[in-house]
Amino acid sequence: MKLQSLFLPATTMLVTLLLTAGCKKDTHTSSTEQASIQLDNKQAILPGQALQLVWSDEFDGTSLNTAKWGYENGNLNVNNEQQYYQTANVSVSNGNLVITARKQSVGGKPYTSGRINTNGKFSQKYGRIEANIKLPAVQGLWPAFWMLGSNIGDPNVGWPKCGEIDIMEHVNTGNTVLGTIHWFNNAYTYYGGNTTTSPTNFHVYAVEWDPSSIRWFVDGVQFHTANILNNINGTDEFHKNFFLLLNVAVGGNLPGQTINDNALPASMLVDYVRVYNIVSTPNNAPISATISIRGNNNLFVSGENGVQAMLCNRPTAQGWEQFTVVDAGGGKVALRSINKYVSSENGVSAITCSRATIGDWEKFDWVSNADGTFSLRGNNSFYISSENGVQAMTCTRPTIGGWEKFSF
Repeated sequence: MKLQSLFLPATTMLVTLLLTAGCKKDTHTSSTEQASIQLDNKQAILPGQALQLVWSDEFDGTSLNTAKWGYENGNLNVNNEQQYYQTANVSVSNGNLVITARKQSVGGKPYTSGRINTNGKFSQKYGRIEANIKLPAVQGLWPAFWMLGSNIGDPNVGWPKCGEIDIMEHVNTGNTVLGTIHWFNNAYTYYGGNTTTSPTNFHVYAVEWDPSSIRWFVDGVQFHTANILNNINGTDEFHKNFFLLLNVAVGGNLPGQTINDNALPASMLVDYVRVYNIVSTPNNAPISATISIRGNNNLFVSGENGVQAMLCNRPTAQGWEQFTVVDAGGGKVALRSINKYVSSENGVSAITCSRATIGDWEKFDWVSNADGTFSLRGNNSFYISSENGVQAMTCTRPTIGGWEKFSF
C-alpha cells in the first residue's frame, strides 16, 4: 500500500481488513484511434458499453510533459521508504516514461528515485484508467501506478479519508501484482487482491470504476472486484475525483529493507497512460426495430396510447404494446409507440408514452444483462421497473432486480 503523499506525515493507524465481496510492448496507438473503442479483444467493460478517451500521455517526446504531470521531490517520510525523490530520476525516451531508482545518497537518504502525479492538472471520477508498464523486479523496489482522492489537501480530509486506488503495485522479485483500495471507515481500512504475471514484460494494468464497483485487470483479464455500491462499508470516498501517480519506492513496509544494490540502477518503463469514460452504447440495442417488451411477470409493456401512465400487464402484444427503438445519439436510445416517445418523467412520477419529441427525459441507456435480458436506465441514473404489473411503471430503481429486467 502506498500510504499518503507529501501532504501528510506518516501516521500509524488501526488496520481493518473488510472482505467486501467483492507481453510484448504494444505499438503506440494514436489518441484519435483510441478516442472511442470497444475492447472486443479483452475481457473488459460490460456488454453495451464503450470507451471514450478523455486524457492520455503517450510519452512520445523527450521530456516529461509538465502540463500533465508534476514532480514530487524530496524525502516524503512515508512507509519507512529509503529513497529521496528528485526530478533527475524521471525521464522520457524511446516512447517511454522512465523512472529510475539509484544507489545515491541525497538529502539524508541512501537512494534516489522519481515520483510524479497529475494533482491540480487532471483528475477523474469513474472510468477506465490504464497504463502499459514494464517493471524492474529487483529486491527492495516497490513500483506503483495508483490514484489518490483530489481532496487530500483539505485539512479536514487528508489520508486515508481522501481514498486511494492502487491500480498496480509490485514488490521485490516475485511475479505477483497487487490491486488495492484504501479508505476510512471508523479506522484505516483496505481491501485488496492479486494476480500473477511476468512483471519484467510490458503489460496493461487497469481499473474500471463505476458507481457500483472498482474492477482490476491485467491485459484485459479481470482478477479482483471491490463493491462500492451505495457507499457500502463507508466507501463514499470512491464517488469523488482522483488524480494519478507513478513512482518507484526503494525499501519500505511492503518490500522490506533488504535492497539489492548490485541490481541498481533499475527502471520502471511506462509506454502510455490513458483514461477513458465508460459510456453506454446502443450497439446491442435493436436500433430501428419495432419490438414488444415483456417483463419478468411474462406480460407485455403498454404505452397506453399516451393517455395514462404505462403498465406492464398485457397478456398479448398489439399496437399499444409495440415500440420502435430509436438511436437518440450519445449512446442513448428512445422508444416510440403510436408516434409518441416514452418519458422517464425524471423519476418524479410514473413513466408515460406521451412526448412528441426526444428530450433528456426520453433518452435511455440500453443495458444488456448477463442472463440475456435488458434494462433501461433513465437520465436520472435510475432504472425502469415493471412494478410486476400491479401498478404503473416507474423510473426510480437504483439497481437492477427482477422487475427491472425485460426481454423482447
